[in-house]
Amino acid sequence: MPHWRTGTLPGGNLYTQPEFIDVLGEVFHPGRTCRPADVAVGCEVYRLPWVEGRGPVPDTTFVDYHEPVGRLDTAVGWGLRPGAGAARRLQRLQRLRPASRGLVGMDEWRARDRAEALGAPVVLWQGFARWEDYLALLRQRRVLPEDQRRRRRLEALVGPLRFAVDDLGGDVLPTCFDWKSARDRAADRAELFASEAPRRFFEALRSRGLLRASTLRAGDGQLLSIWLGALHAGRWTGWVFAFNPDPALARCSPGRQLLYPMLEESWRAGHREFDFSIGLEPYKLSFATHVRVLGTAGRPPAGERLAALARRLLARRPGLLQALRALRRRVRVS
Repeated sequence: MPHWRTGTLPGGNLYTQPEFIDVLGEVFHPGRTCRPADVAVGCEVYRLPWVEGRGPVPDTTFVDYHEPVGRLDTAVGWGLRPGAGAARRLQRLQRLRPASRGLVGMDEWRARDRAEALGAPVVLWQGFARWEDYLALLRQRRVLPEDQRRRRRLEALVGPLRFAVDDLGGDVLPTCFDWKSARDRAADRAELFASEAPRRFFEALRSRGLLRASTLRAGDGQLLSIWLGALHAGRWTGWVFAFNPDPALARCSPGRQLLYPMLEESWRAGHREFDFSIGLEPYKLSFATHVRVLGTAGRPPAGERLAALARRLLARRPGLLQALRALRRRVRVS
């Protein structure tokens, strides 16, 4: 049996918590023991689901990214001597992806070469003494005025809007699943809720008090938009964001109208951050203050190493780099 311990390292994000891993096991690995396992990847330690008969399972549905919970050079967290002895007590993985490589501000993110970038936009609240200070940022980005106009149009259509930070209504989950499936079909992509397991995952989270289902409703109770996420250690994270597909409503951006009361709730509750999770959709970047850069922990695959080397070499020849990027764009268009 591989070495595993729970509670041996401080902190950890939602995806490392025993109660969350219990739900993963119940839904995606029924009949097998599933528990947290500490594994070493390079000099970092990560906590992953350990499944009986399979060992550590890094690629798990709804674990959007991995964050280290410690380092081997601070092995006192396990009550072990620092150094090689601690490493021998932990099972090793050669690499882990996607893994957090730290936070960068939006200016730095925009300045990066993001051709192959992967990230999770977030709002860090420490820079905003007042809620109005954050709204000023959105106004500066020319986001707020248009959203306010759309809100007024939406209210003219459906009446006063009702926000619920955690809506326990029986229509919330089924409606969210249906909206997301319809949108996946329209985009000709795999349906997230085509099978029962993802549906049971959110139902299990709700039954254990781990789910936060935020909604925006019309005055008559009609659902307009839904966000399925969770709150852990001052970080509000989301998995599924869905909105009413009625074209008349969609033109008023009911999804964006839900984000404003959610973000204000997060700020007023004193959260550390609001995490849009993996994906660089434009709407996320318009609200975010930082991006959690996601990459490979440990030794990257050979192709990824060669690509990084090529980028470094081409950076010395900016003219050639621009020509190659233009060629790639033309190839994609054709």
